[in-house]
Amino acid sequence: MKNLKVVFISSILFLQLVSCKKNFVEPITIYPSGSRDYTWSVDTLNPGYESLYLGRIWGTSSNDVWAVGSSSSVRTTIWHYNGNQWRCDSVGRLVQPSAVFGIYSYEVWLGNSNSSIWKFDGYNWGKFGEYKITGFDWLDINAFDGTSIDNIYGVGYVEAYSNNWKAIIMHYNGTNWNFINIPVVKVSLETVAIESKSGILVMSGTVYDPTGFVAKVYYWDSKDLKELLSGFGWSFVTKLGDEIFATLDSKIYQYTNKQLILWKDNSGKGINGNIICGRSRNDFFIGGVNGIVHYNGTDFATIYNTNLTVERGTIIGQDVFFIGTDYSNMKNIIIHGKLK
Repeated sequence: MKNLKVVFISSILFLQLVSCKKNFVEPITIYPSGSRDYTWSVDTLNPGYESLYLGRIWGTSSNDVWAVGSSSSVRTTIWHYNGNQWRCDSVGRLVQPSAVFGIYSYEVWLGNSNSSIWKFDGYNWGKFGEYKITGFDWLDINAFDGTSIDNIYGVGYVEAYSNNWKAIIMHYNGTNWNFINIPVVKVSLETVAIESKSGILVMSGTVYDPTGFVAKVYYWDSKDLKELLSGFGWSFVTKLGDEIFATLDSKIYQYTNKQLILWKDNSGKGINGNIICGRSRNDFFIGGVNGIVHYNGTDFATIYNTNLTVERGTIIGQDVFFIGTDYSNMKNIIIHGKLK
């Protein structure tokens, strides 16, 4: 009888454990509402008579920010902010930067439109290597993302003078940059975000169709390159905390389980840009018809009025930096916001 009681009690405990496992619910993440209490300042980056168009910005702290872009002079393509002023070192380098990203202040990577990747070691910029694919004449890296110094991805495209091109993905393993073997797709990959829990890459790109620019969003899981979204316009993929979002045609999609789910539809609301940068789903910045729009978890509101074209930005702690471009007057404006 005692043995039967032991068996009976053990069975109940086992069933309770199984039941607990079945009813286990993952904890819900609470995202705090983003503040709009910023002080703003602007800096004009004017190299002189050169035509400079800054296109990427990234940094490690409010006194270590890099802004890069194409220029008619190779001496003015790389700019640095030290907390007090923006300056370029006026060193002539054969670079026309198209991407900037780093893990630490002494390991910053520069994508280039002439088949090379450059690296900043904390003191100097130097060409890390040149990379080409047989049958193509040049390579362009448009964006980076990474989780550590030995796990960084770069995306872009290669093109030939014969008007042949295809998407490329590269990976840095801590020692070398290598091409990843992917299916041939005729698209220029332009943004990338790594999903933290799976390592899957979510990427946006553009197909230059005779009828107009066609935006694409893909995922790459080391085996398959799958298209998730397609439409006329321009799409960004942006990481907000541990979540990934894609924007296209006034709509915001959330990436989950190899799918894009419509999250916000801003059609007709004057919010027609891509997500620029953000801390979380309840604290991010997006382009609008009247300037920079902020979402705080409750509503969208223009937080900074400007006629400038604002498409790129970076958040570093309490600070946010945006690149504002005045194409008519060929001016580059850095808009700097700091939480009070």
